Amino acid sequence: MTPRSEESHWVQCELSLALELKKPIYPILLEGRRWLAVAALQTADATNGKLPPARFFNTLRTHFPASVDIAQTLQLQDVATDTSVGWAPPTSQSVVPQAAPEDDLSSEKGIDYRNLRDLLRDGKWREADEETHNTMIKAVGKKPGNYFTSDELRNFPYIDLLTIDHLWVKYSNGQFGFSVQKQIWQECGSPASNGTAWDKFCVEVGWQDAKAGRYFRYEELKANPLHSPAGEFPILSVSLVFVGNELVSLLSHPDL
Repeated sequence: MTPRSEESHWVQCELSLALELKKPIYPILLEGRRWLAVAALQTADATNGKLPPARFFNTLRTHFPASVDIAQTLQLQDVATDTSVGWAPPTSQSVVPQAAPEDDLSSEKGIDYRNLRDLLRDGKWREADEETHNTMIKAVGKKPGNYFTSDELRNFPYIDLLTIDHLWVKYSNGQFGFSVQKQIWQECGSPASNGTAWDKFCVEVGWQDAKAGRYFRYEELKANPLHSPAGEFPILSVSLVFVGNELVSLLSHPDL
């Protein structure tokens, strides 16, 4: 995003079409300010010549698998650098599209994540949030309806945490997920579950109103990646007032 592209009629037409068709959108800020049209989407900061964060590229990889294998890539590079033959665009025979990889549903604890994947794929965000809590409770050896301890979340099985987070990030186009929340939490100073910095985090992810005057009720959340603030989901409790201690413990996980 730059001031010049914001003024471009054609850029705005393409953006409007992408929003209408619900296509994945990954804003990158190069100059100026964030655009109002994509204010609800998480923007990668690439101002002053810096690269977007690694999480941005990891999110892209979940949607755009490589279409050329390594051997073919090396062959094309050889042709491109051979001055005797010059560069020629690859033919349809030299590039073989590969099928999109299946979701990795690995679990250290034998948890079946297919239902969570299906709910996220179908855009059933609240149902997926409940399923996330239930699968995580099972992963620490408890039954649904029980509560987490801080130690259980700080030491949550890494493979399972990676699986859950990957599914949320992928199917929300980078808007939801524990890793998304952690980045925002760190940008707010990695606060404990109270105080001004915590309130700032809650405002950023859409759990409190703009003045940090009150927590929203669970049913008031937008629950829509196209309109929700980045990091709005998942939530480990239906009561946002009490989510702090559990979430801070999870965001403190050394491998998240």
